[in-house]
Amino acid sequence: MSDPVTPAAPANRFRDSLSNGEFVLLVESSSPSLSNDPIAAGERLAAFEEAVLSVSNVNTALAVTDRYLSLDAWRAVEYANALREENRDRHVIYLSGRNTTGEELRQLSDAAAKSRLFNVVPVSGNCVPGDTLRECRKRVFSESVGVIRNLAERKEPFFLGGTTNPYAYTPFTMMGQYFKLVKKLNAGASFVVAQAGWDMLKLQSLRWYFSGRSLFYPMIARLVLLTPNLVEKILAGEYPGINISPDFQKILEKELRYSLNQFEAAQYRRLELQAAGCRLLGFSGIQLAGAETPGRAKIAAERIGNALREFNSFDSWLEEYNSYLARAEMSPFTGSFYLYDHTLRRAYPDEEIPVARDFGEPEITPGEKFRFKLRRFLFPHADRQRAESRRLLKKLFASCRGCSSCRLPKTEFICTEGCPKRLPNGPCGGVKPHGNCEIAPGECVHSRIVRLAHWNGTLPALEDEILDSGRDD
Repeated sequence: MSDPVTPAAPANRFRDSLSNGEFVLLVESSSPSLSNDPIAAGERLAAFEEAVLSVSNVNTALAVTDRYLSLDAWRAVEYANALREENRDRHVIYLSGRNTTGEELRQLSDAAAKSRLFNVVPVSGNCVPGDTLRECRKRVFSESVGVIRNLAERKEPFFLGGTTNPYAYTPFTMMGQYFKLVKKLNAGASFVVAQAGWDMLKLQSLRWYFSGRSLFYPMIARLVLLTPNLVEKILAGEYPGINISPDFQKILEKELRYSLNQFEAAQYRRLELQAAGCRLLGFSGIQLAGAETPGRAKIAAERIGNALREFNSFDSWLEEYNSYLARAEMSPFTGSFYLYDHTLRRAYPDEEIPVARDFGEPEITPGEKFRFKLRRFLFPHADRQRAESRRLLKKLFASCRGCSSCRLPKTEFICTEGCPKRLPNGPCGGVKPHGNCEIAPGECVHSRIVRLAHWNGTLPALEDEILDSGRDD
């Protein structure tokens, strides 16, 4: 009897493009409000698909986002069913964990597999704009690390992406993002999407760090085509994790004094330069936000394709980039931390590994040291005991919130349930550049953990283990 034949994996042109080193452009289309007529919404997505796939000078597809700034929206999996079935292997869909239980995620994963939507980027999700801390704590946030692991363990050929926010400007906020990204890669992510921003030095640092560790994963940089309305919303903090530096704000304010056509032309040129720079820095593609109509998406894609051909050397691009931005400072505050010196002077050192800058001594108060030592003494094996063991002491000395899986010895004896989203594996993308929480006052819980780990000499261990959620969905 002959051996059974294993079915061939279905075609996946997005995965193959990244594997073959072909630069890709993903154009975002957000899932619409539930109040929209589903037929009209489907027609809009079909028009987007037709527009981007008609672009001939760059490999272009769609990225369908999920509950990005609203809960009152179609799920991306549902919305993406309007895509032509024969093209679905070219596109990417997002899967948000905000207000989504584990069972709901399983149902959405089943729906994605049934619709042959295998290119998936799970995200934990941001707080809804306008949420109070109390409201945010009441929401469910299924962390992307666990979702990636669960999807990777399924029999279907999911091709998974992991997001990160490279625009962190203290060493411990930055390393929190990097460590969490390593966990996503270890969980099964095969490509990376960097959160939106304008600091090319931070994008290069992201590439250098992971290349220096021989983690050669395709990286896609998220870029934004700005409009006056979008600038206003970003400055008002309505897009968590996306920030505009004071210098860049001055440039935009000057451009806003021009006519609308002149302002738009300036944004297109900036987008072209960013896109060409990303390719020259070694990124595998870009994901474009802000192109809100099919016509605008097609124009932006064609201009990006032209820019990729215009700049074929790093030096010629850098000269034009510096000239256009007048060497504006893209960091949000004085004294911002950059991991490497001499970034944006060369694409990548040919024969030497970049040497990371020293973090310096972390600022640890006597009170923090005392609390750490006390918790270590009281709860040295809490992760190997029943969660309810010594709960009163944990509540008094570690602000325990009564979760079902204690992780204190693995998180520098800081309870990650203090995070408003209750994320155990690292910071969300909404953390502010200086390390403060997206919604709660003060420092992000995970920035504190990284800072204490550096003081304690246990920094590398933070990326070693994927921690389970402390709740039962």
